[in-house]
Amino acid sequence: MRLEVLSVEAELTFEPPLRLGPRPQSCLAIPHVQLDQWPPPTIAAELLGRCLTLPDVRPKQSRMASPDCHALCLPDEFSGGPPAAFIVDHEFCHLHPLPDSSIHLTLPKDVRERAIRRGWAEQHLVSRAGILPETLVMVYAPRNFEELAVVVQMVWHSYRFARGEQRGDGVNPRR
Repeated sequence: MRLEVLSVEAELTFEPPLRLGPRPQSCLAIPHVQLDQWPPPTIAAELLGRCLTLPDVRPKQSRMASPDCHALCLPDEFSGGPPAAFIVDHEFCHLHPLPDSSIHLTLPKDVRERAIRRGWAEQHLVSRAGILPETLVMVYAPRNFEELAVVVQMVWHSYRFARGEQRGDGVNPRR
């Protein structure tokens, strides 16, 4: 249940496939969640398991979401990203519980724009309102293992953004 690590080329050319079917419906209130097209419990559990294999990630209770959410955070020494790479403190992502299992995370501009354009994500309501940075999106819950692979890639990009390994403008810093 390890997270697939992307090559540098894959990171630079991330272009998710078109997500099949219409976008899920989402609510227009907080909490911003997905209202249909929910995943099977096995897929939701696999997503969480893979996210928890990211090096140095600490699961915590989110300060910005319900207590049932699983927040992914980085310790101080690994949180090298810009403020826009975080939802709050060192939290860069949180996963909602079943039944909706949508994901809120921050993404650098190029990945965010592609994810939205290809039907995998939408701008978070608080981001649209200017309360939090435009980097915050809701990624739709994966419905099968093929979609799980794409969503895991987006979590990986959010993680690297939070670590300071991907800039928000789409340019990767040199190591």
